[in-house]
Amino acid sequence: MNKLTTSIIALALAAGFSLATIAPASADQAAATRNEILGGLALIAGIATAVNVSNKNAQANTVEGYTRDGGTVYADGHVVLPDGQSYYPGNENQSISCSNGNCAVYGNNGYGNGRRYSQNGGWRR
Repeated sequence: MNKLTTSIIALALAAGFSLATIAPASADQAAATRNEILGGLALIAGIATAVNVSNKNAQANTVEGYTRDGGTVYADGHVVLPDGQSYYPGNENQSISCSNGNCAVYGNNGYGNGRRYSQNGGWRR
């Protein structure tokens, strides 16, 4: 886990323990128990969401490799072309394959989003 995730979990646990020691003023015990359970579930959902967002950000910023024409392929599957355009090959009916940092885009041997796919793995306008 990264530092952000660890900090969020520690803060959430501290908040959860401090709330558990506060007794309700005039609520009956069933309502108090129900509220504690709901609060715990909300806390768990919040932690799970924070971890998920952290993992997705890490994938979106991790370079998987490069195409022959200089495009950068990221771990979440998006490609940034040398001219700065970014797209997901799956949205263009294409697939991408990477091996040891060398990546190639396959499929859709026609036009897609204004880009022309060539047989050597490069893009042409």
